[in-house]
Amino acid sequence: MVSKDFKLVLISLLALLVVSCAGKNPGDIRQAGLSYDIGLMLLNKSDFGGAIQQLTRSRDLNPDDAYTYNALGLAYYGEGMKPQAEQSYKRAVALKKGYSEAYSNLGVLYLSESKWDLAVSAFRSALANPLYMSPQITWANLGWAYYQEGKLDLAESSCRSAIGLSPDMPLAHNDLGLIYLKKGLLQQAETEFKTAIFYFKGYTQAYLNLGITYLREKDTHKARKQFEMVLKMSPDSSAATNARNYIRSLR
Repeated sequence: MVSKDFKLVLISLLALLVVSCAGKNPGDIRQAGLSYDIGLMLLNKSDFGGAIQQLTRSRDLNPDDAYTYNALGLAYYGEGMKPQAEQSYKRAVALKKGYSEAYSNLGVLYLSESKWDLAVSAFRSALANPLYMSPQITWANLGWAYYQEGKLDLAESSCRSAIGLSPDMPLAHNDLGLIYLKKGLLQQAETEFKTAIFYFKGYTQAYLNLGITYLREKDTHKARKQFEMVLKMSPDSSAATNARNYIRSLR
């Protein structure tokens, strides 16, 4: 998935394009910059096809700009063209050493494909840059990759790093709750799911996970209330399907 700090990434991309243009044909660079700006605008509007068209033109006019490749990777990913997105991200990090945003986007792509080891490698490369401006999301994503690998201690440490940088991150609290649930630490899991809900009242997956925790604690009354909350908030979601199954099991 695309980062929640999507607009911030786009702003930084826009500001940095000029830096990579030195020594190029001024006319080509001017046109590349115009196509780049339009591409980012379309990307921000989720017009991925239009963004691909504009950013491809920008790339062709200015083929050594890492930021264009990263933006093009985002557009390809949004359009469901994952092989092209992967190649664009890889080109971006080849052109710019320590390009944390592109490494992080590459890691997200690998998460979507359940390639946990590649995701871990990409996220760790992103975090290796001490100047990375928004590492908290990458720490949270790294924690999820470790969780999927069954490396629960590393997953916990990564989620705690994310929360240390951004205490109000619901995703990291929810994932930390899942880690504690897997470890059998039910009270800690309950606390984390409640914290996730505190920061995001509409977090249906956290309500579902809290209900599962109450079931583990043998408190079926509280569990049912959480499952019913999921059904009320998002009746057509996958979380609601799971909630219905749990409610049936309580009858």
